Amino acid sequence: MMDLQKIGEDAAKSESIERPVDPNLVLQLDADFACYECAHTDESVNQNLKNLKKRIEMLGKQAGAGHVNVHVTLGLKGGRTEMATEKPYQENRAGANMERKARVHELRVALVNWEDPYITTVASTLQEADDALAQYQCLRMIEHGPESSAIMSGDKDLWMVPGRHCDPKSGRFWTVSGFGKTEYRDVGNVELKLVGEGTSWFWHQMLMGDTADNIAGLPQLTGRLMDVYAPLKSKSKTPRKAAQCGEKKAVVVLKGLNNDSLCARAVLACYQDHYGKSKGLEMMVESSFLLWMRKTSSLYGCVQFLNACGVKCDFTERQKMRLREYVHKAKIMQEQGQ
Repeated sequence: MMDLQKIGEDAAKSESIERPVDPNLVLQLDADFACYECAHTDESVNQNLKNLKKRIEMLGKQAGAGHVNVHVTLGLKGGRTEMATEKPYQENRAGANMERKARVHELRVALVNWEDPYITTVASTLQEADDALAQYQCLRMIEHGPESSAIMSGDKDLWMVPGRHCDPKSGRFWTVSGFGKTEYRDVGNVELKLVGEGTSWFWHQMLMGDTADNIAGLPQLTGRLMDVYAPLKSKSKTPRKAAQCGEKKAVVVLKGLNNDSLCARAVLACYQDHYGKSKGLEMMVESSFLLWMRKTSSLYGCVQFLNACGVKCDFTERQKMRLREYVHKAKIMQEQGQ
């Protein structure tokens, strides 16, 4: 017979994990995610905010953090909206519950005015909170050591950022370093889910895209590449048709490639086979700009990384014009004190 009382007690314990406080550890908390979790429109804003603050405090204790940086997005997307041409960036979120979306925004704004010696709200008005999370983590590790910072987020895209990470559900810590790995894992879903750590995950997304942010990745593998990566059992004289790339084909293309240079070469070949040589390089740069977690505030981080991997590239004049549009908007916001 199941001991329901024991199960309940164990669950209560797992939800209130507290570690000894490490005064040197700063938790970089993805509060965009936390705001969404607490935005229940059947409750008052004040009740939502009370629950949100309680949750943030609990997550900080779960990590044993001496301080918590609460990161929220409150403005521009760091040029991604302007750069995206294959699909409008994050447009698929427009169909979401608008009342809840407005409540999420209210909660983010409310966090800016939260005064607490244990909490610092980092409001990103010119870039996304994801970028700020990566930048704060990398800078703190440089200044105070690799154990001094940890990212906590329900967004697995941040797993490509180096350093310590803390799972908001289990409180488990792990460290991401360099290339990392991508694999199918049991994360509690009906089916295994493809998840990755380090730059390995970046390369997989470059091919399969990101549904949540409406990023296309590589739309198709050409018929020629289908013959290379998904050969038919019997030969046919009929030319092979192109097929949608997606997750499974991304895994096949990158299988066995264990460093950034090899992945860069394979991804570039796929883009140029689909778009042509010049356009393929341009679209690869666009995808990298949309997907790269920025370790500094520079807009050129993705290009610098591609060049370091052996892909000689820069933004095209068209892309530079789009980035100037973003910079112009950013300057206006700064002048208005937003």
